[in-house]
Amino acid sequence: MMKEESTYKIQKNCLIFPTTLLLTVILYVSGIITLYVSHLYQISNFPCFVFMFFLHLLINPPKQTISPLGVLYGYYGLWYVVAPAFAERYQENTRELPEYTLAIVMAYIVFGAGLIAIRLGEITGLNSRVNTCGHLIISQRLLHKLKRWSLLLYAIATLSIWLIIINTDGGIAKWIVAPGDAFLNRGGTGVYVIISHFSSWALAALCGYYAYITRKKSPLVLFLLWLILTSPIHGSKLQIALLGIILFIPWIKDMRLFSIKSQALVLFLLLVFVLGLYFRNLSWIDVSSFLPYALNYFTALANLALSIRDFDPGFLTTFFLPFMKFTTPFGISDANLYYDMNHLLTDHYFPEAWEIRATEQWPVETDLYLNFFFVGGVPLVVVYFFVVGFIYGYGLKANTLGWLFVGVFMTVGMISHLRGSLINHTDFYIYPYLLLIVFLFRKFHFPKMNSKSTNIQIGKSDLSGI
Repeated sequence: MMKEESTYKIQKNCLIFPTTLLLTVILYVSGIITLYVSHLYQISNFPCFVFMFFLHLLINPPKQTISPLGVLYGYYGLWYVVAPAFAERYQENTRELPEYTLAIVMAYIVFGAGLIAIRLGEITGLNSRVNTCGHLIISQRLLHKLKRWSLLLYAIATLSIWLIIINTDGGIAKWIVAPGDAFLNRGGTGVYVIISHFSSWALAALCGYYAYITRKKSPLVLFLLWLILTSPIHGSKLQIALLGIILFIPWIKDMRLFSIKSQALVLFLLLVFVLGLYFRNLSWIDVSSFLPYALNYFTALANLALSIRDFDPGFLTTFFLPFMKFTTPFGISDANLYYDMNHLLTDHYFPEAWEIRATEQWPVETDLYLNFFFVGGVPLVVVYFFVVGFIYGYGLKANTLGWLFVGVFMTVGMISHLRGSLINHTDFYIYPYLLLIVFLFRKFHFPKMNSKSTNIQIGKSDLSGI
């Protein structure tokens, strides 16, 4: 592993380009040329993609477990390395087809561009000027306020979940007998779903922060029990994993990649994925069929190749679909109305799935291919990843619950954008929510863990942020 001369340097207010980033750029350009030439000569370029992936990982390993780099490697590792290597759908020389070799070139272009943009964003964020707090004094007034707000959020989140249950066709009986079907047929409960998400995210953050500053485990245990009981209604594996991650932000922000706590977190996320798939398909799945089905879940490469085979590159073909959400903000009232590329393509290829509003996921490369002739969309991807990297780095530097919440949230949210459109219809209400969280939690500081003078005291000073 190469040792970086200097991780983050500032000289005369200018960032010095780290040596490993320069090497990454050279490797990236070489990789594009190699993969594309292989495609032109109809040679399988998948082994080369795997080699380049691990070479990038060796040169630019993520420092924290939950970080933009970690999510980027995790996504492309699962969807474009592990699944194509072992899933049944990719056997019988499928990867050698021309649409697959071109899809691998596109995937590598986005992967490499994202890697470089994230690194630059993190460097910029970490070198931003921001007031930090090392010596933390917690007031009794703040502790009481945290308790009151947590109780209120518990009430709101639980009530909204109950409203989702009773307003779903079949009611509570449907959720008990077939939770997967109930989740897919909860149309008309959109406003309750949004309230549930907003309140539960904030609740998870406050419970984790309260447990951290008071050194108590009971807030964590209570929230996890609540999450287990309500998990079928949350439904989405990403949503459940996100709640767990937000809860443990105070510990995750300092968690190194190969630590024991990091391994425990990975096991938790794996458990969420496994249980999510199992209960969603409870009516038919068994132990023998689970592993092949689980690997076939990672369809990004196959769907990208499918879109390349059947569509010509286009300009703004599906770009404006997310904006249709403004016409029906809390649900789909028209069966022919699509809110993003995944809706449209699912109905095109899998109409029986779209009838129950289940969707397949097409990767962001398809979004670029259909809307910007692919190449024209790469700069937009670079901007997006730079912003995510910057906010994450700025959050680590600011060391407040508000900025760390947003940094971690947008980091995990990368998966939704990588497995879909660069602009999701959910962004229109999530981004204003994140701005509100930054404002409300702006004074919830964390102590600097590497400072000898840092400690947490219960005192009379008021650091309330709400």
